[in-house]
Amino acid sequence: MEEKVERLLLKGLSILYELSSPFLKEWKILMPSLKYRNQSLVDEIDVIIQFAIKDVFQNKSLNADSFILSLLAEWQKRFSSKYDEYEALSLVTTIENMFHKLLDRNPESSFLDHQAIQAFFIRILDQALLSQDMEYRNENSAKIIIETNVLPMKWVAIVKKDKEEYVIDSVVCSDENPVDGHLLEMCKSLKAREIGHLSIAIERLIGQNSGDSPLIQIPCLNDTLLICLENEKFQVKEQQIDFIREMYLHQLKLYHLESKIDWKNTSLLFLQHLLLSRSAGDAVNAITTGLVEYMPFERCALFLYNQYEEKGIGVSGHNVSTSSVQQIREEVFKLPLIKKYLNSLTHSQPLYFSNAAEVLPEKYIHEFKLRSLVVLPIFVPTKNKLIGIAILDQGEYSDFLVSNQTLTTLIKFGHYAGELLFSIWDEALQQFGSFDTLLTPREKDVLKLIAEGASISEAAKELHLSSYTVRDYVSVIIQKLEAKNRTDAAVKAIKMKLIS
Repeated sequence: MEEKVERLLLKGLSILYELSSPFLKEWKILMPSLKYRNQSLVDEIDVIIQFAIKDVFQNKSLNADSFILSLLAEWQKRFSSKYDEYEALSLVTTIENMFHKLLDRNPESSFLDHQAIQAFFIRILDQALLSQDMEYRNENSAKIIIETNVLPMKWVAIVKKDKEEYVIDSVVCSDENPVDGHLLEMCKSLKAREIGHLSIAIERLIGQNSGDSPLIQIPCLNDTLLICLENEKFQVKEQQIDFIREMYLHQLKLYHLESKIDWKNTSLLFLQHLLLSRSAGDAVNAITTGLVEYMPFERCALFLYNQYEEKGIGVSGHNVSTSSVQQIREEVFKLPLIKKYLNSLTHSQPLYFSNAAEVLPEKYIHEFKLRSLVVLPIFVPTKNKLIGIAILDQGEYSDFLVSNQTLTTLIKFGHYAGELLFSIWDEALQQFGSFDTLLTPREKDVLKLIAEGASISEAAKELHLSSYTVRDYVSVIIQKLEAKNRTDAAVKAIKMKLIS
């Protein structure tokens, strides 16, 4: 099984290399439109992309993990800036979508090619999610070290190296030495060129300066454990140092493994849930229930984009009235959400808002008793297409925060939902859309004759029109239905019940 996965990842890596030239052209065009995010972050990712194409791709012996880790190492070597990890991962997803778009232009590309790209970028998420929420995990690791009582400890600090400076990541005190939480938070902003200076600052800040408290430094990969002992006369043995180091490294491995399992398990369960769908109605219900069952939300409302009318249409709700949701028909480009955040949504980036009034009309705030919410793009990566959104919250008038890991995991949920709905798109729009005004009566007359097999001249004779006029009608119909040709337009119109 692992060999098969590795082959798929290598296939994805080879596709990235093959498409590198057209990708670079698309990326240069796209970069200016990404300024709404974080320009310095976009610039740094651009540097890493150039490095990947010029240097890393040349090493044919690299596997997927080596490739990803080499890029991360280069990033750490070149840049000291700290960014929101979710923002960075969202940009990575944008890059993935660009490769899907390039693949879709090639008539010889297969669904397996798209899967190889997806597998490769999922592996990137694997590596990136390992570092998310590490502040909480590091704090928990420090608590576990204190609770072992291997040494009589006053406090434990986890220190990270940031270029030429040392930075306090977290500080935990023993139960015998309680300290106000605000003071511990202040410790996290401390930086110094020498670790010893950090220890002095911590002791002074938390008010436990004995002047002679012995300190131990324990290197652990990229981190350093700084331990202040209770008893200056206590003799520390090398075995105790090794035990603490191994315990900390073991905790890191466990947390990394849990990160992989948690997000992959929820994504897999959601995907399996969607696969039970047999109709458009089943699909929209599966999406709304799945987003609540497998993610930390209580309510969900799903909306699709009817491109024929340029309206957002409500299709389903979970723990919220579906009939109320289905009554919603909005011209999407007039909504504050779309006006302000269309760029983010079209790059499949989930968005969190502490106040729903920022982005939704007041009438919906009152009707559905909204406060904090998350907006999830329903996105089709293989077609690089946004087809709807899901709105998620934790109940009526609920104020809540959402973790970066949740937002990152939601990206894949939005992709799975998008692929499912796109596969039954005509059926979904037929069931939930409104098409009465899409075609004029005369356009319907022309299309009905074309569907019955009439030629342009035959349709013109039947309708007492010129052939040129009928051709114009057919061109407009093809454009409105986004069809490939007049035969395809006729087939779509029948599916959508525009003509019988």
